[in-house]
Amino acid sequence: MRLGKIDRKLLEEVVYKKLGVERKDIVLGPSFGEDAGVIKSRSRYIVASCDPITGAVEKVGWLAVHINANDVAVCGGEPRWFSPIILLHEKSEREELEKIVNELHSACLELNVGVLTGHTEVAPGISHTVVCGFMMGPLVSSKPISSSGGRPGDVLVMSKSAGIEGTAILARDFRDRLRDKISSEILNRAERYFEKISIVKEALRLARRKIVSAMHDPTEGGVLGGVYEMAEASNTSFVIYEDKIPVSIETRSICEVLRCDPLRLISSGVLLAAIPKKYLRTATAYGLNVIGELRRKSEGNILVRVDKSEEKILTPIQDELWRLYEES
Repeated sequence: MRLGKIDRKLLEEVVYKKLGVERKDIVLGPSFGEDAGVIKSRSRYIVASCDPITGAVEKVGWLAVHINANDVAVCGGEPRWFSPIILLHEKSEREELEKIVNELHSACLELNVGVLTGHTEVAPGISHTVVCGFMMGPLVSSKPISSSGGRPGDVLVMSKSAGIEGTAILARDFRDRLRDKISSEILNRAERYFEKISIVKEALRLARRKIVSAMHDPTEGGVLGGVYEMAEASNTSFVIYEDKIPVSIETRSICEVLRCDPLRLISSGVLLAAIPKKYLRTATAYGLNVIGELRRKSEGNILVRVDKSEEKILTPIQDELWRLYEES
């Protein structure tokens, strides 16, 4: 199997057929493209998400908190309780553990999140430290928001710019290949893109305004992969326009040197949303960028490139980060 997320076919054939007991208190369970799950306890809804940090070796504690908080927020939940699993590699020293815990603590303070429980060990057979996170929080929207709520005719909007997390990772991990072709000023700014990871504020603002059909946190596969997942989950197709998708100078510079597509680069820090056209003015007032729309399933997935050529998107997107790691 290739690096990255398991493809949809394998998930449906192997994973989704073995999900334990069908419980009535599970309101939103595992499904392709969904960021989180929702349980109902009496009259209260709790949103929960879990994700590991595997494609980064720096800021793993910081990322573990924010990535999981993002997934809870796009489902309409306010992140409150976090549980980390820290798997240290065999040559780890005390300083590495202290660094990770400091990052976890700092990110939790920023989001007003408390650590509920967790586990820490030195694990055999891993080449670098891995942090897995589990985040929970109460639903603050009127109902759970899923990736599957999009409808034909909904406008697709995004925040910030494509490839935020990938830009930070590539600026650090491929610096030797980049330093002779990109200024140190641009590379230093790119490494600080980790600071842009959180989308909790913008996601909860949209959730409370009740103007979104669906929201999604595009991680592996980038903006293009996130739109594909949202469309598949919603049983729709999409058309998006490359010239409408913001790409920063830092991301574009790095991607040009490494010959990778910023639209396929891991994009934690970006919020994707499907919004009925009647709410479009409100969304754009919040600084969101219109990048396309959802359509009927039969119309197919289309990426319109800058030169007006149309690229059909038929399969899930492999992230450029994994491709570059495999090649190197």
